[in-house]
Amino acid sequence: MSNEKLAIVAGVGPGLSSSIATAFSKAGYKVGGLARREENLSNLANSLGADNFKGVKTDLTSPEEVASAVAELEEAYGPTAVYVHNATSLLVKPFLDISADEFEMTWRSAVMTAFNGAQSVLPGLVERGEGAFLITGATAAVRGGANFSGFASAKFALRGLAQSLARQFGPQGVHVAHVVIDGVIWGASAKRFGVDREKCMEPDDIAQVYLNLAHQPKSCWTHEMDIRPSTENF
Repeated sequence: MSNEKLAIVAGVGPGLSSSIATAFSKAGYKVGGLARREENLSNLANSLGADNFKGVKTDLTSPEEVASAVAELEEAYGPTAVYVHNATSLLVKPFLDISADEFEMTWRSAVMTAFNGAQSVLPGLVERGEGAFLITGATAAVRGGANFSGFASAKFALRGLAQSLARQFGPQGVHVAHVVIDGVIWGASAKRFGVDREKCMEPDDIAQVYLNLAHQPKSCWTHEMDIRPSTENF
């Protein structure tokens, strides 16, 4: 086991999560990645290098798999300093067309995954009296739109979980923060839907926000931050 600072990114894939992992790696952290797809983990390992990144194939909806993955990463790099929850499943569909299974899976992808991550790392963070648990939110966490009932209900629940965790564990030295991403992130989805880059949020810029949150002094923590491009109406 090393004494390096460990940042775990849950929900590794192309785009924001890779940018977050890269930002923490450049800041001197060892980075652990959790994801279902081996390809997403291997791509990031190739980018950051095997000495700086370790990926563990994980079903984030499984409490046993998440606990096992966190233990494996901590065995390699030492105690978790930062955990970034960036797992979700976007469901955009008219309400009457949504199946019960789709609705439940959207919730499990966003909320159950965060619950599993929190249960795995918070005991250690509390014991050490420091560290950060950062959660990716969305516009849907504060405003449910038409055809977003499944996604919005999950993101509302995730926001509520973040608030409860912050109130319970903040006084014990753990910084819990919820980032409301109010805009389209530049990447494959933006290109697919024809959104111009100047109207998007840059993943590397968002990642810097997460890094800054993790390093805020205890006397002035931010719990919730909403970020958006200058072109976004709000």
